[in-house]
Amino acid sequence: MQYKVVSSLSGPIKKCVFAATWVIKMIAIVIVAHVPLASALAACARHVLGHEPDVEVADILPNECASDCAPNLAQQLIAADRGEGVLVLTDLPGATPSNIAVQASHLVQAAGVPCCVLGGVNASMLLRAINYRQGSLEDVATSALAGATHALLRVD
Repeated sequence: MQYKVVSSLSGPIKKCVFAATWVIKMIAIVIVAHVPLASALAACARHVLGHEPDVEVADILPNECASDCAPNLAQQLIAADRGEGVLVLTDLPGATPSNIAVQASHLVQAAGVPCCVLGGVNASMLLRAINYRQGSLEDVATSALAGATHALLRVD
């Protein structure tokens, strides 16, 4: 967290007033998946957290083309950035949504915005990313991957 001290002098007594402004740095999170999975994962996070998860979604329709969709997604990713980078979570590595996300991330990186794409998104990965999004992009990506893999187990 960063803070800024503001002082002001007022009246004949010249009293000094300090105000702290807290700036919370957060990674933007965008889910890119086959329709309706991106929206469904965001809804799941909303349900579990009890509040809006503050994530962007891109549900990719059947027969979408990566070269056609990537520039539009890149603009969405750039708009989502809060100055700390964008974490993109996608469903199936090598499938169309993943290919669109990877091409878009290259465009975003070329524009100077840090961007990372993780495949195999599940609810645990998303929740971990949301809960640890105040870290660096690399740290949030590592936490998200750990959340995804720790949730994969036999439960009977």
